[in-house]
Amino acid sequence: MTDKQSVTADLSYTVPLLINGKEVTTKTTFTVTSPASHKEIWQASSASLDEVKAATSAAQAAFPAWSKMKPNAKRAIFMKAADIIDSRAAELGEYMKIETGAEAPFADGFNVPKAAELLRDLGGRLNSIMGHIPTCDEEGTEALIVKEPLGVVLGIAPW
Repeated sequence: MTDKQSVTADLSYTVPLLINGKEVTTKTTFTVTSPASHKEIWQASSASLDEVKAATSAAQAAFPAWSKMKPNAKRAIFMKAADIIDSRAAELGEYMKIETGAEAPFADGFNVPKAAELLRDLGGRLNSIMGHIPTCDEEGTEALIVKEPLGVVLGIAPW
């Protein structure tokens, strides 16, 4: 969004799904209604079982490379994502206000900046995600706890 553009409701626009780095607009959509104005603001793509399978398959295919990636490389991704949020903060805040009815202090002053902060915090913690050697109770035994990625998780938000 540039300084001359503003975020406005647009019923002709359909929010796509993001699957394997590509925007996917589905045949089945639903109308998003602002809880503040009670007006229809745009359409959103509905995820069918096929889209869910495509998304989880893409994540599973990317998993081996992600799990082998070094912490510094992962940190760079999280930091770049935080920078993108910062650079688009006004736009993201407007979307939040329109779509959720959030007031400016919550959207602009808390939620959007907090999202960038959390990404930076997570990126900063990546080097400390290691294993450790616990003290064992039984004499002559040793243990090593290694933290490693286990796989893909599908999460479905209730809104």
